[in-house]
Amino acid sequence: MQRVAGWWRGSFPAFASRDYRRLFWDTFFASASNWALLLGRGWLVFELTDSSFWVGIVTFGGMLPFFLVGPIGGVVADRFDRRRVAMLGVAGGIASSVVLAALTLADVVAVWHVVTLAFASGSARAFATPSEDALVPNLVDPQRLLNAIALSGISRHGSRVAGPLVGAVLLDALGAGWVFVLSALLLSAALWQLWRIAYRSPPRARVAGDASVRALWASFGDGFRYLERDARVALVIALVVFHCSLVMAFDSMMPRLAAGIGGGSRTFGGISIGLGVGSIAGTLVLALLRQQAVQGAALAAAGVGSGLAMFALAAAVSPGALFVASTLVGATQAAYMALSATLVQQVVPDALRGRVMSIYLMLAGGDMALVNFGMGWLADDVGVRPLLVVPALLWLGLFAGAAALLPELWHLLCRGAFRAPARLRCRRGTGSEGSGS
Repeated sequence: MQRVAGWWRGSFPAFASRDYRRLFWDTFFASASNWALLLGRGWLVFELTDSSFWVGIVTFGGMLPFFLVGPIGGVVADRFDRRRVAMLGVAGGIASSVVLAALTLADVVAVWHVVTLAFASGSARAFATPSEDALVPNLVDPQRLLNAIALSGISRHGSRVAGPLVGAVLLDALGAGWVFVLSALLLSAALWQLWRIAYRSPPRARVAGDASVRALWASFGDGFRYLERDARVALVIALVVFHCSLVMAFDSMMPRLAAGIGGGSRTFGGISIGLGVGSIAGTLVLALLRQQAVQGAALAAAGVGSGLAMFALAAAVSPGALFVASTLVGATQAAYMALSATLVQQVVPDALRGRVMSIYLMLAGGDMALVNFGMGWLADDVGVRPLLVVPALLWLGLFAGAAALLPELWHLLCRGAFRAPARLRCRRGTGSEGSGS
């Protein structure tokens, strides 16, 4: 028993922080709620319209707020107590899930209701997420950050098992309305975990001053100015945007793929569960990594694997093969995203972390919203499988080309860490200024 306990502490040191454990469960419950919502909304709209186009509209409505509301959430995360900001966002998500459940159970739900409430719940999530992400480095020691972010990846992506598993049973037995009830209950559990966190943002994070729209936008611009100064972080975020656009924007097509293979809502739920199982496996492996060079190799493997796994998804012709393929997709994509988030969080100053992470989420989520909309529109005419293969080929070519042509990325993949900024290397070479960090 002591040996098991010792292995657990050595493998997952981030769990030594009580507040981090509470944030872990907040992320788990909130993410499980989100995956359950995606499942219930997607199938409900597909049943109402028999159209991937409208599934794409709903997915677009749920993701667009990361582009519109995410910047506000990032600024607020750096100005006020991050715990309270996250709680406010989660409370808004509970309200939207309750309204959608009531409309669906009363059998008066219309497509425009689902689209509107998808935007409302997405706005609440976009407002809360920058604060939750920025809290992670506040709750663990710097040397435990990769472990903490990998574990957060397990809670966020692995909740695709819990949310869709229970949601798929409810969807098949009782209908979409009870999936939305489940979503509200999961968010209530997330709110409780946030309330229990003892950490409070220090006064330096609560920037006083003008709260006008102009002032907030100027404060958000500080995040972009930071990216202009640090090309390393800008490179990682740019690759994340392409990764999300080319191999992760497929949610709107999955109901049609499931319907084509057979099995209806069960097959659709199986896709989500497979993604969750894979995500747990991928991020669990990351949590056990210790050497920087291995982390670089893992980033390369996850980048290439994300593209190759989409070929398996496109080739699946049975529910079982679709589950295996979605597991591969979940493992590679979750690992790539967790490693990318770690690289960003390791170097961004705490005073700017909320804004930089909101840019990260804004560009990735906004891009995924637009591409999901386009994919859902095209899937009705072109079919799903070509729309999985062609973008995956583009991603593999882009990732390989960037690794070959960009020294910063090549160094990162070989060494598992960034090179020092160019200005710092120049100063060390001339000896004209201090070494700094």
